[in-house]
Amino acid sequence: MTKGLSRRNLFKYMGVGGATAVVAGCEKKPEKLIPMLVPPTDYEYTPQTAYQYMTTCRECDAACGMMITTREHRAQKAEGNPNHPINQGTLCARGQASMQSLYSPNRHAFPIADGKQIPWEEGMQQFNAIIQAASGAIAYLGKPATGSEGSFVNEWLQAVGGGERVNFDLLTQNSQTAANKIAFGRADIPEYAFEKAGILLNFSADFLENWGNSVENARRFADMHAYKNGKKNRFIHISPHVSLTGAKSDRWIAINPGTEGLVALAIASVIQEGNETYRFLTKYLKAFTPEKVAEATGVSAEILRELANDAMEHGPVLALGGGNVSATDQNVETLVAVNILNAVSGALNKTIRFYDQTAAESSTHQDLTQLISDLEAGKIKLLIIDDSNPVYALPPSLGFKQAMKKAFVVSLASQKSETSHSANLVLPALTAYESWGDAFPRSGVRSIQQPVMSTVNTFDAKAREDILLSVSQNVNNKSFSGNSSYLDYLQNNWKKIQRKVGDTKKFESFWIGVLENGGLFEKPKYIRAYLNRKVTSVKVNDPGLAGNEGLTLLPTTSLLIGDGSGANKPWLQEVPHPMSQIVWDSWVEINPDTAQKLGINDRAIIEVTTPHGSVNATAYYHFGINRNAIAIPMGQGHQNSGNVADGFGINVMNLLSEKMDTAGNFALVSTQAKLKMVNEKSYTVNTDGNARQLGRDIAAATTVEELNSGGAHHGGHKRPVEFYPDRAETAGYYKPYRWGMTIDLDRCNGCSACVVACYAENNIPVVGKIRTAIGREMSWIRLERYIEGYGDDFETRFSPMLCQQCGNAGCETVCPVYATYHNPEGLNAMIYNRCVGTRYCSNNCAYKVRRFNWFDYEFPAPLDQQLNTTITTREVGVMEKCTFCVQRIKTAKYDAKNLGRDLEDGEVVTACQQTCPTKAITFGNLMDPESKVSKNALLDDSEKRDRQYEVLAELNYKPAITYLKKVNTRVVVGYESDSHGSQEPEQSHG
Repeated sequence: MTKGLSRRNLFKYMGVGGATAVVAGCEKKPEKLIPMLVPPTDYEYTPQTAYQYMTTCRECDAACGMMITTREHRAQKAEGNPNHPINQGTLCARGQASMQSLYSPNRHAFPIADGKQIPWEEGMQQFNAIIQAASGAIAYLGKPATGSEGSFVNEWLQAVGGGERVNFDLLTQNSQTAANKIAFGRADIPEYAFEKAGILLNFSADFLENWGNSVENARRFADMHAYKNGKKNRFIHISPHVSLTGAKSDRWIAINPGTEGLVALAIASVIQEGNETYRFLTKYLKAFTPEKVAEATGVSAEILRELANDAMEHGPVLALGGGNVSATDQNVETLVAVNILNAVSGALNKTIRFYDQTAAESSTHQDLTQLISDLEAGKIKLLIIDDSNPVYALPPSLGFKQAMKKAFVVSLASQKSETSHSANLVLPALTAYESWGDAFPRSGVRSIQQPVMSTVNTFDAKAREDILLSVSQNVNNKSFSGNSSYLDYLQNNWKKIQRKVGDTKKFESFWIGVLENGGLFEKPKYIRAYLNRKVTSVKVNDPGLAGNEGLTLLPTTSLLIGDGSGANKPWLQEVPHPMSQIVWDSWVEINPDTAQKLGINDRAIIEVTTPHGSVNATAYYHFGINRNAIAIPMGQGHQNSGNVADGFGINVMNLLSEKMDTAGNFALVSTQAKLKMVNEKSYTVNTDGNARQLGRDIAAATTVEELNSGGAHHGGHKRPVEFYPDRAETAGYYKPYRWGMTIDLDRCNGCSACVVACYAENNIPVVGKIRTAIGREMSWIRLERYIEGYGDDFETRFSPMLCQQCGNAGCETVCPVYATYHNPEGLNAMIYNRCVGTRYCSNNCAYKVRRFNWFDYEFPAPLDQQLNTTITTREVGVMEKCTFCVQRIKTAKYDAKNLGRDLEDGEVVTACQQTCPTKAITFGNLMDPESKVSKNALLDDSEKRDRQYEVLAELNYKPAITYLKKVNTRVVVGYESDSHGSQEPEQSHG
C-alpha cells in the first residue's frame, strides 16, 4: 500500500471516485445533499434518542402517573411515573395498552354529520347553531372529572346559557360513598392501608381488578400478604365468586349471593361480645348472631365464629366491601355493615383513614334515568356526550338509545363506539397523549396531563376542551376572558395552586417543575372519623336471591377490558384472562356440581335467558362460584366500536334489569337466569394446556409451617456430575456480567401487566382468535394458571413462564445454523438473519416458550408508528422468544461506558419488571454477590433458599430464572383425578 495512505482513506477515495463517475454519466446533476453536522438551536430531538415525558393515565379514574418514552417525536412506550405516589413507577395491563388508543386505526379521523364526512368548519358551524337554538336546554354527559376539567365543564355550561351536567361511570363507587356518609359522615373514599393490616376480610371487592386503584391496591396488598420474617398475614375472601382477587386469598368462604352484609354483621356481633367501645351497637348486633344468619348466608355458625376469632387473633383488621358481585338493591346497607365491622374491629383510623378533603362531584345512575325522562319529554334539545358509551353500557330496558333520538346529539370522542355511531354530529377529540389536562384523585395528589407528541397525522382531531372553548366564545364573547386555549385556562388554575401551596418561584419555573415531575405531590392530610349512632337504623336484610327460581347472574369485571372501554385494544383481547385463560370471547362461569345437575358440559354452548333477554355463550366450569349463581364477564359484545371489539362475545348488560339500590345506582346483581345447553362443543379459544400440574411443581408452593420448621428445603438443588466443564468455569463467559432473574410467586397475583408490557416493548404481533386457536400465539410471556384441590377448598397458583435463558440450553445444541447460541453474558441469544425456521429449537425447549413467525404479521397503520424502533420486527419463518430485554441492557451499558464505569445494580430494568405492581420480578447481574437478584437467587447464601427452585431442574438446563415458591397458610387437599375426573375442566386451545 502507498506510504502514508491508510486502508480507511483508500476505500474512502475509491468511493468518492466511483460516485463521481456515476454522477458524470447522468444527464442532470442531482441536488447537492448537505448533512446536518451541527443541529440548529431549535432542533428539539436527536434521532433515535429516547426522551421521557411525564403525564397521567386516563384509562380509569385512578389517575396513575405515566412516563412516556418518545423517539422522533413519536410515543413508543408507556411506563409508570416513579415520582407518582399512587403507582410509584408501575402500571396495570390497561395502562400498558393505553397507547393503542393513540394509534388505533378505529379512531375518528374527521368530523361526521349524519354518517357523512364533513370539514371542521362545517362541523363547528353546526355545533354553534344548535347551541344557540337550544337556549340552555342542554345536557352534558361525560365521565366524572376532577381538577381543572371538572370546573371547566361547569363554567362552560354557564357560558352557553346553562344546562345539566350528568356524570356516568358504570363501575361507580357512589354506593360506597353513600354508605360512608351514613356510617362516618364522610361522603368520600378513604385510604386503605393494606400494609398495616394483619388480616384482610374481603366482602366481594375485586380490589386487584377494577375496585379502587388496582395498581396501588396490588402493591400495598403484596406488602401486607407476602411472606417475610417468618410470617404471613391472612386474607379471607367472603363472596359468592372467586375472581382474580379471590384467587390470592388464603381461604374462600362461599356465601349465597347478596349476603355479604349479614356475614359482616355476624362477625361484628362476635367481636362486640367482648368489646365495650360501641355499646350502642350491642342490641343491634344481637339480631345478626352467627346462628341467626347461618341459613340465609349458607355459612355455618361455627365457621362464622371461627372467622371472628381469626379477626381478633390476627388483627389489625381491614374489611373491604363493594364492587359488582355484591351490588344488589341492598348494596348501600351491605357496605354500611362492612363499615360497622371495621369500626368494631378497631380498623377505623388505622387501616382505614379518611382524607381531609372535599369529596368530588358525582352523579348517580338515578340521575341518568332522570336525563332519559327529560329526553323523552323533549326538555333537552342538545345532548353532548363526552368520551362515554352509554348506548353500550346501559341495560336496553332503560331506553337510552331511543330517548337520545329526541334530541340533537353531539359526540366528542376519539374512539368509535355504539354511542358515537348513533350521534348526529361527531367531532373527533384528541387522546390524553395529545392534549392537556390534570386530575386530582385524592388529597396531596395533583397529576398533570401533557401532550407527549403532536396529533397522529392520520387523524384530524382537536382537544375537546378547545372545541368547547371555541363555540362558547362564539355564543358569548365575554366567556373565558383571557383564555385563548384550554392550556391558558389550565395554567391559570395552576397559578392559583402555586399561590395556595406558597411557592414563590416565577410561574414559568414552577410550571416546568410540575411537568418534569408529573404533577405536584404533597403528604396527604387525614381527618379522624367516628361511627355514627344512626347506623343502628340501617336494615340489612337477606335479598333472597339464593331461594329464587333460576340462578343469580353475577356480572363480573375483567381487569383487562374493564367495562368494555378496553375491548378495542388488540393486546387486551389477545392476552388470556388470568382465571379462565380464554381470549377474544365471553363465557359463563358455572360450578361443576350445578352444571352436572343441569346436564351442561364444560365448554358447551348454552343459552342464558333472563326476563330481559337471551344470549348464547360458552359454559366454563369454575369451582370458585356459588352453586346458586353463574357469572358472565362484562366488556364484550360490541357493535360499531371497531374491528377489534366488534363481533366477539356477548354484552351481559343486555340481560340485566334497571333496578337500583337506595343510593340510586344500578343493582347489577338482581337478575335470575335460566340455562339450556344448545351445543355440546363451542369454539371458545383457551390457551391453557392443563389446569393441573400433575405433580411437576411448575408453580410450586410451601407453607409457613414448613418454612419455619425448615422442612421446605428438600435438598433438590444438588447439580448432577457433568462430563463437560460448567460455563462459569470456562474462559470468555460471565465476566463481568451474567444476567439472571427471580420471580416471587408469593407476590405475583396474575394481573398480566408483564405480558402486555412485553408486547409493547418487543413489537410482538397480535394473531387473532383463529390463529390462537391453533397454537400460533406469539406472546413471549405465558402467564400460567394452575389449580390445586377441589370444590370449595381449592387453590390457584400463577407462574409467569418465559425463556429461562438456560446455561445448558436444549435449543442451542439442535440448531443446524447456529441461530441461537449462548452469549458471554449468559443470554440465550438469537440471530434472526441466520434462522431458517426448522423449529428444532422449539421442539427441544422443555419450557415451550419459543414462538414461530408463520406469517409476516401486519401492524395496520397507524399502529405501526408505535413500534419500538430499538427492536427489529421479525419476518416470516423466524423463531423468536424473550431476550431479557437485551436492547435495554445494551442501552444501559452504553450509558455507563460514557460515564467511564461498569453497570450498577438496578440500572438494567426489564419491561416486565418495570411494570409489575407487586415487584414480584427482580433482574440483575448474578456475578455481583451484592445485587438484589443474587441475594434472591443464590442457593447457598440467601435467606430465601427454602423457597428457591428452578422449573424442571431435573433436566439440568441450568435456567437463569429462579422462582420463589408461593407461601400458603395451610395445606390444600390435592386433587383426586379418579374420583372427580368427570368434573375436571377440559383444557384446550379451541
